Amino acid sequence: MADSGGAAGLEQQNGLLHSGQQSTGNAEADMYKKRLERSPHDAEAWLGLLRVARASGNDELLYAAYSSALAQYPGSGHLLATFVDLELSRGNKSSAETIFNSNLFNVPSLELWQSYLNYVLQANVEAGVEVPPENRATLMDCFRLVLDNVGFDRGAGQIWIDYINFINSAQSHAQYDEQQKVELLRETYQTAVAIPVLRVEDIWKEYDAFEAQTDRKGAKQQLGKMSPAYMTARTALREMNRFWDAIQGTRPRHGLPQPPGWTAREVEHLDAWKRYLKWELGNPLRLSGAEAHKRVIYAYSQACMDLWLYPEIWIEFAEYYASIGQQNEALAKLQAASGVLPQSLAVQFAYAETAEKMKQLDVCKQVYEGVIDRQRSSIEKATEKYTRKLDRQDRRVERAAGSGKQPVSGGAEEQPDSDSDAGDGDDVDDSVSVASDSDGGESKQRRTAQQVARVRKAVERRKDAIRARMADELAERRETYTLTWIMYLRYMQRSEGIGAVQQLLKRSRTEPAGYMTHHFYVAAAHMEYHIGKRPGVAAKLFELYVRNFSDTPEYIAEYLNYLVSSGDDTNARALFERFHGTAAGDSSELWAMFADFEYNYGDLSAIEKLDRRLIEKFDHESMLTRMATRYSYLNVDCVAVSEFGFPYRKDAPHEPRAARGLGVREPPPADVGGLRVRADSDAGSEPPPHVAVGSVTGRTLNRHQLLASAGSGRFAKPALGSLQAYAPVVEPFVPLEPPVPPMSSGSDYRSHSLHSSGAQFRPLLEQGDVLSYVAAAVAAPDTSAFDALPLNIDALLGAVMHQAPAGGAPSNYRPLSYMPWASRSDSQPHSHAAYPHRGGRPYAARSRSRGRYGDDGGHRGGYAHPARHAPRGGHRQSPYSRSPGYSADGRQHSRGPGPRYHDRPAYHGRP
Repeated sequence: MADSGGAAGLEQQNGLLHSGQQSTGNAEADMYKKRLERSPHDAEAWLGLLRVARASGNDELLYAAYSSALAQYPGSGHLLATFVDLELSRGNKSSAETIFNSNLFNVPSLELWQSYLNYVLQANVEAGVEVPPENRATLMDCFRLVLDNVGFDRGAGQIWIDYINFINSAQSHAQYDEQQKVELLRETYQTAVAIPVLRVEDIWKEYDAFEAQTDRKGAKQQLGKMSPAYMTARTALREMNRFWDAIQGTRPRHGLPQPPGWTAREVEHLDAWKRYLKWELGNPLRLSGAEAHKRVIYAYSQACMDLWLYPEIWIEFAEYYASIGQQNEALAKLQAASGVLPQSLAVQFAYAETAEKMKQLDVCKQVYEGVIDRQRSSIEKATEKYTRKLDRQDRRVERAAGSGKQPVSGGAEEQPDSDSDAGDGDDVDDSVSVASDSDGGESKQRRTAQQVARVRKAVERRKDAIRARMADELAERRETYTLTWIMYLRYMQRSEGIGAVQQLLKRSRTEPAGYMTHHFYVAAAHMEYHIGKRPGVAAKLFELYVRNFSDTPEYIAEYLNYLVSSGDDTNARALFERFHGTAAGDSSELWAMFADFEYNYGDLSAIEKLDRRLIEKFDHESMLTRMATRYSYLNVDCVAVSEFGFPYRKDAPHEPRAARGLGVREPPPADVGGLRVRADSDAGSEPPPHVAVGSVTGRTLNRHQLLASAGSGRFAKPALGSLQAYAPVVEPFVPLEPPVPPMSSGSDYRSHSLHSSGAQFRPLLEQGDVLSYVAAAVAAPDTSAFDALPLNIDALLGAVMHQAPAGGAPSNYRPLSYMPWASRSDSQPHSHAAYPHRGGRPYAARSRSRGRYGDDGGHRGGYAHPARHAPRGGHRQSPYSRSPGYSADGRQHSRGPGPRYHDRPAYHGRP
């Protein structure tokens, strides 16, 4: 395809997909187009359209799809890089260069810069051919440009490695060239290892090898100089990885920016970006001012690219520019944001205020006027949209009455509007079956009348739903429209004075009726009072617009508040008497405001009359509530809280103000079963820790409470019907065989008849599980057989000492025979020295405060190291028990042939 089909094709096809009448000629593409007309931010539909366009082979559809997608997402580096690669694959180099020139410095996308670098490399490098000097200079400039803009990106490690390899590939024809190459490599290495990029450890290893190869004597000095910066970068990279894992883990699957819907995932994604930006603002790399600002600006640029439709990110970015003294950049950033988010009031107002600080008053007026025009247009469009929907429902009734049949939605006239909300339900077919003429009974005319009545009823339900949605949407749009006028009013007062405010107020009277709420006129009246110092004019403004908002209690309350604050008590009482019987008078807030005024500044007779009127008008009011309100001031409600107990009474009409302000008191404890417990305690919650059994929050129950009947009202009755009967499973035990003859005390336990006992227990012994064998013998139902069983303790101990636990021994397991106090010859008589657990004190209770070789045979405290305090004879002493070859006084006696422990690791655990 020719180059002219690239960027020019994009311009020619721009807006093609937003044309309501033109078809793309592809059924699947038309389906995606309709979805996008209803929801322009449907990312799945955009990706589907691009996929269909690439597969269709239709250049017109392809460029139309990409032009519309890039117009919707101009900050998507992925879409730009994809389109550039597509153009380069089709040979449209001029189109790719146009995109590079237009977006490289506006979209901080590493992917787009990587595409640019690849494009330059392909144009200047041929495989197997040495790069000419002029091409090498071009490539060096390209690498430096890329690294200057995105070299500090977390994913730029591969670009740094490619740059280093490119420098290494240069051929040196003289010693001067070689020296220049070495200096350039060293400088590049030292710059790269100080940046937290991926593969920074690989770059450090290459730098280490480079210094060792270049200058062995100076390598240590160079590496020592750069080691702190490298360690800081490596630590920062680990922290960055955590932040980026959180960002990428909450990013939408399609990767395209979406308007905030404030779902949990979106909020989490926004918080992840905020945490990363806060980390960058903290300057963790301890960079100089310019370098630190560069990193923060790049981080904010990435955040804006990802959170394209979030106003707060753009505003924070501009605020950062302003904080470092770059006011022009701050204004330019807000100008760009106003184009991306024209409906965002926060962005538009921030843009106007920044221009006001820089004395660019013309820009301020343009911003406010543009917002007002857009808001007015949105109200008009919303009104027209819902009016068309209501008219369409009326036409359905007319056609049903004319034809006797319910019209089937889906015709050309019944198609929903392109700007209608998806899923409104306005176009759902409520068709009613029509009885055929052959049916008996009523005549056709009667059946038609019944059908029309049913259709009319269904249509009325739809119209009610449409009117409700229309009222909600228009109310929201009118509020934003009014807020814009109020911000404009403030700006005019600051910049041009109260005279400009009056002119703007006159202009507002020409706005269509109902477009602005009462808030604008209240703001204008207060501005006349506080800025113009003309209370009479302010009162006239309130009185002028009270005719338009006589049924709005908020406006009447603001008017009353103004009269009270300005000291006009007479007109304040007259205003209340004038409107208390109207729709605005049904507001309890208006009555409460006037009651507060009378309680503070009225006489007692007027107060009593007002209280009687309040009690008669509102069911929740009583003499007690009026007294509680009368005996209070601001957040001081001592009478209502302490004496009347309003916060704790179910019959209290409302919570006193003190319960939510200063002096908040904890609810008093309730009496439950004679105990004082908190009223807000959860009966089904777990008891607090360290509470004794039989107590409630630490207080022990007395005898009468413990013996109280279950039917008492103090205790909750258990649901006995929900309990299940417990049926334990009893496994039958196999009876023991007749006992074996007893073993003499001098017999060898290794050949003891315990190994030749009952056949049903032999498998246990063959597996080496002596303990299970003994447990089975103890649990045998034949107790007489157990009583006659000769369980010689020496034989049992010997079996346990020479066996490992069933199922495999752990790594730190040692059999009892390994213990120093258990080591002896098989022929040595049993003694307390060899078996300290038999007779005397148990080893755990023995004193550890003896001498060097005390009664326990160990070092003072019983923790002697076995290597330092090994006694003569080669036996290392146990740190916990006496050696069998020594007496209590430390003198050596006849040594037994016990095992030598100097060739085994010391045992530091209790047996």
